[in-house]
Amino acid sequence: MTRGLKWILSLTFTLVFCASGVAVASGSAGALFTEGNALYRQGAFEEAVVRYQAALATGLRNPDLYFNLGNAQFKRGALGEALLNYERALRLSPDDPDIVENIAFANVSKVDRFDLDPPNAATRFVLAFYHWFSPNGLSVWVSLTFLIACVGAGGLLLSASRRMQWMVLLVSGLLGCGVGSALLATKAGDLNTPAAIVLAAETIGRSGPGDDFLQVFTLHEGTKVVLERNEGPWGLVRLPNGIGGWIVLGAIGMI
Repeated sequence: MTRGLKWILSLTFTLVFCASGVAVASGSAGALFTEGNALYRQGAFEEAVVRYQAALATGLRNPDLYFNLGNAQFKRGALGEALLNYERALRLSPDDPDIVENIAFANVSKVDRFDLDPPNAATRFVLAFYHWFSPNGLSVWVSLTFLIACVGAGGLLLSASRRMQWMVLLVSGLLGCGVGSALLATKAGDLNTPAAIVLAAETIGRSGPGDDFLQVFTLHEGTKVVLERNEGPWGLVRLPNGIGGWIVLGAIGMI
């Protein structure tokens, strides 16, 4: 057998083996997910959590799995774990209304409340417009408006008549594409922000990375924070009201 033939057979065997492994892992994860759903319906929430976590351990990353795990955690009273898995589900499926609704419902049970100035009418309109579009919707919007701009540019170059109409088409397409691209970039930034959920019943935020620093605030289970940087076992987090402080990283779960 030539060296080239041996190499081809070896590569083929490796690919088949890997494909078989993926199929087995996928089937195992699916079975665990189904078992978890059955246990959840029976009210066996602790056992359902074990099955869902085992499915995650196979490498499966699915919004429905995180969502159902969040539901099971909420039913067993683990508010922080519930919100953590809801947020993970939302990152995979940001336009799912059920996930958004469950996050809002679970947030009612949180201890921490942050006094923020209510937005004015213009800000509310912009925020509503921003949240109305999903990343996929914005991608379609950018593609369509770019196509419109191309049609307008082509009309200006190839047609001697109706130049005003072609110009309006070009400018409208460019403006729409620019606004959509900015919103899409903002959405991508939000989705990639290193955010976390407090899992400990209570944790203290300090002015520096150590127990000997001044206490700045106290956080409770379920609070969402943004992790800005970390030093050893401590992380600098930012709260929704803009206040920052250092907390023990073991008290939070990264989304």
